[in-house]
Amino acid sequence: MSTKGVVDMAITPDIREYLVELARQLDVAGHGQRGQLLDGAKAFLGWSTATIYRQLRSECGWSAGRKARSDKGSTSVAKESLEMLGAIQRESLRDNGKQTMFTTTARSILEQNGIHLGVSNAHLNRLIAARNLNVSSQRNASPVQHLRAPHPNYLHQIDPSLCLVYYLKGRQHIMRDSEFYKNKLENFAKVKLKVWRYVKYESASGALTVRYFEAAGENQHTLFEFLMYAWGKQEGRLMHGVPKFLLWDKGSANTSSAIKNLLKHLEVEPLEHEAGNARAKGGVEGGNNIVETQFESRLRFQPVNDIAELNAAAQAWAEAYNANLIPHQDTRLRRAGLAEPVARYDLWQLIRAEQLRLLPPVEVCRALMTSREQERTVNADLTIQFKHQNADRSLFYSVRGLDGIVIGGKVVVRSLAYGDCAIQVEAPRYDGETLIYRLEPNRNYDVYGQQLDAAVPGQEYKSLPETAIEHAAKTMDELAFPEQDAKAARAKQVTPFGGQLDTHGHLQQIEHPTYLPRSGSEIDTPEHLRTDAQLLTTMQALLRIADALGRNLTAEENTWLRGAFKDGVPEDQVQSLIDRFTRPVAAAPVANTGGLRAV
Repeated sequence: MSTKGVVDMAITPDIREYLVELARQLDVAGHGQRGQLLDGAKAFLGWSTATIYRQLRSECGWSAGRKARSDKGSTSVAKESLEMLGAIQRESLRDNGKQTMFTTTARSILEQNGIHLGVSNAHLNRLIAARNLNVSSQRNASPVQHLRAPHPNYLHQIDPSLCLVYYLKGRQHIMRDSEFYKNKLENFAKVKLKVWRYVKYESASGALTVRYFEAAGENQHTLFEFLMYAWGKQEGRLMHGVPKFLLWDKGSANTSSAIKNLLKHLEVEPLEHEAGNARAKGGVEGGNNIVETQFESRLRFQPVNDIAELNAAAQAWAEAYNANLIPHQDTRLRRAGLAEPVARYDLWQLIRAEQLRLLPPVEVCRALMTSREQERTVNADLTIQFKHQNADRSLFYSVRGLDGIVIGGKVVVRSLAYGDCAIQVEAPRYDGETLIYRLEPNRNYDVYGQQLDAAVPGQEYKSLPETAIEHAAKTMDELAFPEQDAKAARAKQVTPFGGQLDTHGHLQQIEHPTYLPRSGSEIDTPEHLRTDAQLLTTMQALLRIADALGRNLTAEENTWLRGAFKDGVPEDQVQSLIDRFTRPVAAAPVANTGGLRAV
């Protein structure tokens, strides 16, 4: 076997595995043993020594002069330090993905903050890469989430991009990097009306729609015009119809109240991907690239004079591309789940009639975009009255049985484009969340204008379905009066909850703390309101006090009492005297002022 033939031949997995094992053995073998290993490899592979070394280097990264590291399989750098090194570099990423700090700077910062790494920067790069802590690994941390559309026109993706083509003085120009980028951005500013490319990607079939507009920038007027073109039925174009969901970015035009109002009327739910995550709508991103490389590249060789000619050419190209009719070019859709490539329009035509929602006239859509939601009060019969734009008079809509809606309550109403004069009703729920309902008007009336489902007296009785309020009331009645008629129980004044609720009896069992008594002052009563207390003679007072004390007063007590109360002892002060003589305090004779004073 020639050496050249072996080098040119692709290495099979089995041979690569053999080379990897040989490299491991050579790393640990001594000088004499290496020769034996190489001789065995030459005999087995039929290669020269030079070829074996070359393949070991290219396939395994092994070098003959390189010794295995003494710390192979381990590192002296702490795990936490490596994570800190990776975190600093990760936080240096700009929104556009550019890395602004690398290991050299990050390592310097860590060392300054007392975190010693102890190995070379190259070794640090290898260590953080092996642990997926480096920026390159983190960029790929979020895998692409595939989106599936169950049928055509279920999900549309749209995205505007600035086109390389522009027009000045009736002549087509194509932007060149040397004229418009780097230090010559002022040239770009001179082009006041730039050409914007709007692309729609139909997720189920992969079919593309493209339209160009001259404008200074993105705006809601241009977006409205594109939606009308993309969803309306155009002459010479197969695909049309309004989707259920619309995926776009958070551009100012997309989030404008007018555009969102239009989508609500058309029952299209907008989905906004996270800022900076364009991969979320990868279908339309790829569609923009297809348009730029496969259509706009043709304009360099066959210029068009204005936007009208550009759009005519773009529609012709898109129709041919979607139908796989471009001469000598295969534009069929290729997906892993398809047994073989399929033309995009062949897939789109699988749409069923109920899935194809036709766009109302542009004038109606413009009115829907500017129309405002209206507030209505719920009537006593749980209906609301509303004039739909497709009706010649006001219609009544039943809201009975809908959660969050009560008699006399307010609801927000907007007309919808599809259905029998359908409307959308919004009502606030108890937790602040908005409840949304889709209703169509009551049409079930007899020739007299009466509801056909109403009860006929003498023939039938129809109980109305419970409202949310009535259901809640019934639940509470069953709790208060189990297995009883609540109305009758109230009339008989039956105690609710079987009298098992202790509502005040427990208050008598409360143990109150002992409070220190607070001294007060008597209020002076006017003379004409005072009631004079009855006076006892000194002897009467002495007898009552002695009886209470169980002893006679001492001579000193007797003398003091007679001197203090010469005119007699007021009856209401006898108890105070008893207390005094029971717990004697230092007393001083005072004049007869009608009371005692402790000193």
